[in-house]
Amino acid sequence: MNSRSTHLTEYAIKEIISEKFTSWKSVSPSNICISRLTGLTNITYKAQAMIDTTPQTILFREFGNAEGFVDSQQERIIFKTISDMDLGPQQLECGNSWRMEEFVKDGVHPNNQKMAEADFQFKSMGVLQKFHQMEIPIPNNGQSSIINKTLSGEMKANVIKKIEKRGLYTDVELEQLECIENFINNEEEFNYLNEMTQKENNEELKFCHNDLNQLNIFNTSKKDKEIIFIDYEYCSYNYPSYDIANFLNESAINYQHEEEPYYVLVDDNFNTAPIQAHFLALSYIINKECTQLEIDQIQRLINEKTNKNKDELKTFIQLVKQILEQRLSEQEIVELFKAISYLKRRIRRLQILSNLNWVWWSILLAHDKNSLNFEYIDYGFLRFKMLEKLLELEKARKNTQ
Repeated sequence: MNSRSTHLTEYAIKEIISEKFTSWKSVSPSNICISRLTGLTNITYKAQAMIDTTPQTILFREFGNAEGFVDSQQERIIFKTISDMDLGPQQLECGNSWRMEEFVKDGVHPNNQKMAEADFQFKSMGVLQKFHQMEIPIPNNGQSSIINKTLSGEMKANVIKKIEKRGLYTDVELEQLECIENFINNEEEFNYLNEMTQKENNEELKFCHNDLNQLNIFNTSKKDKEIIFIDYEYCSYNYPSYDIANFLNESAINYQHEEEPYYVLVDDNFNTAPIQAHFLALSYIINKECTQLEIDQIQRLINEKTNKNKDELKTFIQLVKQILEQRLSEQEIVELFKAISYLKRRIRRLQILSNLNWVWWSILLAHDKNSLNFEYIDYGFLRFKMLEKLLELEKARKNTQ
């Protein structure tokens, strides 16, 4: 999953660090130890000095290629801005094809059990709503570029063109692609997706991460930075509901699976997604609109079933209302929960679009000379099956309204 041939050899990386990283000027390449980390777009390495120096360890990132999905120049602006604001890892040095970053020492990627824990989700929504408040100097034309691209005729044409290169694929991949191609050619489905996306669209665009999978989140022991979001190559101005929807989708995929293809759908997480969507919407709005005292009180009410069981969530909501009654009027509470219901619906709908975006990503990067040794088509088919199930649920909800 994490290997590909790269033009930067291990020795070349050591040479760059020794020459360019001011703090390691006295560290020769032979005294630098390099080990490969994770990444599907960029390639990351842990670089450790074998002599006493500060810092002892840094992260070295070689920029990858995801043409049509990632703007490398924009990503560098985003990273430097977030670094300067002390809201993420610090930038140490940067070149045309690489960057050196602060190594998050005690950072641990959350596993899927953690990603689905109610307490972790509540805290993550607190961090995410603050992330969305950042003003980053990148283009914002008042529209979601990621949604527009996902639903565009141009994107569909590019994907069909790639699928038609049938000599690239195995028999199993061709069967998977046939299912996806049938979906692409179904105009009725795409009209439904367009209509669904525009329905009740009252959201304001915010700076969004757009790729909050478990490998792009660190859980640390620092109280002021307990949860850190990293890897900003897919960031853009987008709808907050899309960011939350993608977080929910990603929480159902284990990217740290030890056997091929090194990722697997966690059924328990995926099957409780509708309840989790409601809980995430509630958590996001509470963290955005409530006082810190109220947030602390509400967080203490959370248990392991709060975001998995309808009755538990219903009880939790009643207790939340009791806390809010001490400060807000009845009408203000009604309006607050209207906002939560609206966000919940948007999350459920944009889960479908988020999966479709990664289906396109998988097909267009598959069997590309610059891509990783990763089962792109199989992964795209997994996201497609998630999309199908979520679309089925959305249509069922529409029919019962």
